[in-house]
Amino acid sequence: MDSRVREEQAIRVHSEQAGLFVARYGEMARGPYESCFAYSRHRLSMLLERLLPRDAGGRLLDVGCGTGHHLAWARARGFEVAGVDGSEAMLTEARRLNPGVTIQRAGVDTLPFEAMHFDAVLCIEVLRYLPKTDDCIREMARVLRPDGVCLATASPLLNLSLFPLFNRLGLRFSSLGFLRLKQFFDTSIGLKRRFRRAGFRVVDVHGVHLGVFNWVEKVVPRVLPGILAAAERYDAVISDWPLLRDLSGMLLVHAVR
Repeated sequence: MDSRVREEQAIRVHSEQAGLFVARYGEMARGPYESCFAYSRHRLSMLLERLLPRDAGGRLLDVGCGTGHHLAWARARGFEVAGVDGSEAMLTEARRLNPGVTIQRAGVDTLPFEAMHFDAVLCIEVLRYLPKTDDCIREMARVLRPDGVCLATASPLLNLSLFPLFNRLGLRFSSLGFLRLKQFFDTSIGLKRRFRRAGFRVVDVHGVHLGVFNWVEKVVPRVLPGILAAAERYDAVISDWPLLRDLSGMLLVHAVR
């Protein structure tokens, strides 16, 4: 299966899941410890708050904006925002949440904006669905002004949840009930190499949270909120420790143009 077919398959699956993601983000209002999804986005938001530039009125592009959650989040922090996504179903939800915002259907490897137009770029949970990420990363570098910041997540190859293994098993054995969508996994070393090759002069990679909590959610979900609340301050340190961050449940690239 070639790269274009895989990307189209990912867009189709995410179109089918647009309502699910709206519901998931809606559930976050109940608190950051209600599910692993809510916790992962909570931990991610903490890092985004720390790493995004704080210039009032800066321009921000969300590459693969999905249902528009992070567009709304950035707007509330004073950014002039724009978004692109390949799924019209996702864009419908994003436009509903962000009326008046420039939100376009476009491929993440051919961004419809001029060079050096944005101060910041987000790319949340997109790279994991791309067989080849180089074009997307180069496009994000192209549309950023000098000293602009890119924040992009990736799925770790060594995730303690063992999701990379289950993803491959699900593709091979459909009876296991896993989502049959091939995903692609990274290491911090590989991510640094690709972002530098694309033209970013400074590249750091952070671990966002430990993937081990997914096992708690599957086995004893009732105790998950209490465990997450008690463990967060330790998780924030351990998951981003250089020797352990590749074992985390999510990696965040912080790259400066």
